[in-house]
This record gives sequence, C-alpha cells and structure tokens, in this order.
Amino acid sequence: MAIVLRKPDEITKLARAGEIVAKTLDYLQKNITIGMTLKEIDTLGEEYIRSQGAIPSFKGLYGFPASVCTSLNEVIIHGTPNDTKISSGDILG
Repeated sequence: MAIVLRKPDEITKLARAGEIVAKTLDYLQKNITIGMTLKEIDTLGEEYIRSQGAIPSFKGLYGFPASVCTSLNEVIIHGTPNDTKISSGDILG
C-alpha cells in the first residue's frame, strides 16, 4: 500500500477537522446529563458541529441516520442514537 502524500492545504483542512472533533467531544462531555436521551446527545453534537462551520460527516454515510455514534454500555461501536435515556453508572462511548 502506498503512502498518500498530502498537500499543505489538505493538511490544514485535516487539522481543522481534528480540532472540531476534539472540541465537539469536549462540548458533549460537559453537556451530557443523566436522563438525556441518545437522540438528544446527537442533536447537541450536530448543532455544535454546524456552529463550527462544519458538516457532520457521519450523517447519511452508508445510511447512518445520525451525526454522532452513541455506544451505550454493551454496544461496542457505531451505536445509533435512539430514545434510550442515560442512567447513573452507564458507560457511553
């Protein structure tokens, strides 16, 4: 497999995307509360991403219906936000 060499403008865009992801995760961590639904978390995430001038890249990708993945407790990866409420002691990834 060949190593892809990126142009300076591509590197700048990738760095900005990474910054937005980090800020979004920080924002969500500070704003998620017990009793909130996974759909509400998705809405918070999408609103924050858009407030940064970005478009949620996961939404619509291969039919994924949300902006963020919400893997709660036994859900391993790419959990789909739904009406499940966060309870004390839950693990959200």
